[in-house]
Amino acid sequence: MHQEAGVPLSTGNPTAVFLGRKGVWALLLLFVLVSLMAACPGSGESAGEPSGKAAAEQGSRRRSGGGRPGMAGRRPGRGGPPGEGKAARVPVILTRAGRDTMEAFLEASSTLEAEESVEVVSQATGVVVEVLAEEGDQVEAGQVLARLAYEELELAEQKARTQLERLRADYARSEKLAREDLVSEEDFTRLGFDLKQAEIDWKQKALELERTRIVSPIAGTITERMIRVGQLKRQNDAVYRMVDFASIVAPVFVPEKYIGELHVGQKALLTAPALPGTKIAGHVLRIAPVVDSQSGTVRVTIDPGPSTRLRPGMFANVKLVLDRHENVVVIPKKAIVYEDERPGIFVVAGGKAERRAITLGYQDEQRAEVVSGLDEGELVVLVGQSALKDGSEVIAEDEQGRPIAFAPAGTEEDAAP
Repeated sequence: MHQEAGVPLSTGNPTAVFLGRKGVWALLLLFVLVSLMAACPGSGESAGEPSGKAAAEQGSRRRSGGGRPGMAGRRPGRGGPPGEGKAARVPVILTRAGRDTMEAFLEASSTLEAEESVEVVSQATGVVVEVLAEEGDQVEAGQVLARLAYEELELAEQKARTQLERLRADYARSEKLAREDLVSEEDFTRLGFDLKQAEIDWKQKALELERTRIVSPIAGTITERMIRVGQLKRQNDAVYRMVDFASIVAPVFVPEKYIGELHVGQKALLTAPALPGTKIAGHVLRIAPVVDSQSGTVRVTIDPGPSTRLRPGMFANVKLVLDRHENVVVIPKKAIVYEDERPGIFVVAGGKAERRAITLGYQDEQRAEVVSGLDEGELVVLVGQSALKDGSEVIAEDEQGRPIAFAPAGTEEDAAP
């Protein structure tokens, strides 16, 4: 079948419409317009007025802060959550600066000695028959500590005493006869010599008997017993050791440059690791008149006074008081903070901390003298300095845990206990 160019021929559909090339382009344009209208959400609304759903979403965004991430729930103009921008108060413990006496010390170490320490020895040879003193006993000078066998010596002493008494009687009778010339001078002189010899013999026997008694040469305490019943002790054998604890001293060796600052009677303070928490007041008893050329030191003997707790051989630390500062401002050493090795403290007034530089004087284990930078009665931070800076606000309590209330700075004194 013949077909005219540009005109399609429909076969089998009597209602078909024959379109030209211009009709095809019109259909394509209509399809594009319909598609654009379907993609636009407000295609059916009036110009400039949002649809109901769009208006609801827009209002919701306005109520939630304009839709900015992370800003939900914030009130306009606040700039952050409640409390943001205000630093938290730092908890601290405070103490008040007070006044006291501070002393300068010269420290030294010592091994305690007993000036009266003896070793008791037997003065005779014999078997021990009695032991009358034990270790730890306190005895007096001259008290009998033990006895050696003495029966034979006792009999010899009695015999010598009897002979002496007989010769004394003979001499007295011969003396009367000699005055009447009834006894020759030779016999009377010989009788006098016999009497003196008898006195010597008796004293010798009495001394031998006395030496069987072992006695204490000093008053003190038995520290060691080296004797027992039945033991044979020879002359000069050690039987006891004893010490007079009242004679304990602490020798220290002081550098010669301090000689001019030392004097007899000077105050000293002793502590011993074996007696924790115990401080013993003493004084300088003696100062050696010479300097040890090897060490360049002077021996100074410290008298700790009567003490039943000190023992010979015990190690002790000695502090010699060289100078005193009375009625000075004092604070605990743990209140001090150092910056570049310069000491400082935090002082609290009106609830705010202020860092101050201070000048220190004498110090001991717990306290320090403040020469400048602090007045008596000011509140000083004792615990909590590490979290502070100049101007920090604090919440405070005292050393007993009681809270401290603050008045505004410059108005009234802080109500600290």
